[in-house]
Amino acid sequence: MQFLKTLTDTVALGAEWFALERPGAHPHTGARSGRHLALFAAALPPSSSAGVYRPLSFMRYGSRLGWRIDAFAGEPVSGQNQHGDELLSLVPDDASIRIVPVTTRQPSYRIFPRVDGGFTNALAHARYAIDSLANDPPDVVLASGPPFFTFVAALLVARRFGAPLVLDYRDEWTECPFDFVSKDGNDRAWERRCLSAASAVLFTTKSHQRRQLEAFPNLDARKTHVVPNGWEPEDFVALQHESRSNGNGSSTMRIAHVGNLSGHATPVDFLDSLAELLATEPEWISRLKIQFIGRRSITADKAIKSFAFPSVLEIIDHVGKREASQRMQESDVLLLIANPSLERYLPGKLFDYLAARRPVLVFGSKGESSELIDDLHAGVLCPSGSGAALRDALLRLKNLDVSGSDATVDHWLADHRREALASRAFGIIDTVAARA
Repeated sequence: MQFLKTLTDTVALGAEWFALERPGAHPHTGARSGRHLALFAAALPPSSSAGVYRPLSFMRYGSRLGWRIDAFAGEPVSGQNQHGDELLSLVPDDASIRIVPVTTRQPSYRIFPRVDGGFTNALAHARYAIDSLANDPPDVVLASGPPFFTFVAALLVARRFGAPLVLDYRDEWTECPFDFVSKDGNDRAWERRCLSAASAVLFTTKSHQRRQLEAFPNLDARKTHVVPNGWEPEDFVALQHESRSNGNGSSTMRIAHVGNLSGHATPVDFLDSLAELLATEPEWISRLKIQFIGRRSITADKAIKSFAFPSVLEIIDHVGKREASQRMQESDVLLLIANPSLERYLPGKLFDYLAARRPVLVFGSKGESSELIDDLHAGVLCPSGSGAALRDALLRLKNLDVSGSDATVDHWLADHRREALASRAFGIIDTVAARA
């Protein structure tokens, strides 16, 4: 029975794939409106995963800039929709999010390619979007990844409607150093194809842009752009009763890591250095309170549960965006884990950390994050592997006050509001649409 199902699914999906690869076979009947965007992102509200915020900002501010947006997303992953209603309320009334049903088809992968997130998902999203937009074709197709099956789906949809394709890399695809992106199938070939077809390609850091141009020599640098992540001013309100500690024994220094503790941001090395500091200088036990706020991987949970000084730790599950921002502001120091593989990355939480006006402890390795913190004089880099180095970093941080106005930081924050960055992205999209 399983063989028969696989055979049936392979034939059915093969026919569908063949039809999608023939852009002129079934011409659309609707007229273009001029500013209609089809957006592909695997997660959108009511999902509350970290990958939601950037494509959501495109929906919010693209609508204000006169674009009508139809978005296509997958069903929310179990356990990743807490506080999703808070994000859903931000979707503009004139924008739509269409949830694509999960496909149950399982073809033979001797015939079908394997890509990050599933080639069958790419076909399902493309087919759903083409049917939905048949009489209302998009003027531009935008995909945000990971996962990168969204790029493949957008490529097929853009070909179907003869619309320009824009790719938004929140993370890297085959150059990604992390295991949350698969790279062992046919990903490289499909990434080349998507890049070749794209009219514009967006990256979140200059390091990502440089790496991609090196890895893909045929990629035209003129169509690549850096549009960083950002922050929302509405998430941050002034605290009426603000208190700061100084870590000198008179009060507790509150250090918070706000966000996911995933495989690429494991707290193991930080906890090892912290344990060494507390064992050799036990007076620090009463001086510190470390908060881990957000979802945690199995590895992170195991490290936390085995920590030798549990009284120092406070574990808080995933909270809504506004509460997360408030907890940042209530902290004395904000922890950013910078493992070596994050060298080319500026994590989204770092933008919120800087908006919270709290000094940042960059723990780990040098990279984009430590360079930014150094340029803004907003924190300290602490290498891993030494309790003494951690103590020295904490002593430096206790004397660092970034809560007041600073022209350099003020200017940087103004440039990195999500509204400003979305305007930059849609300036690129406008140019692409005009050329088309």
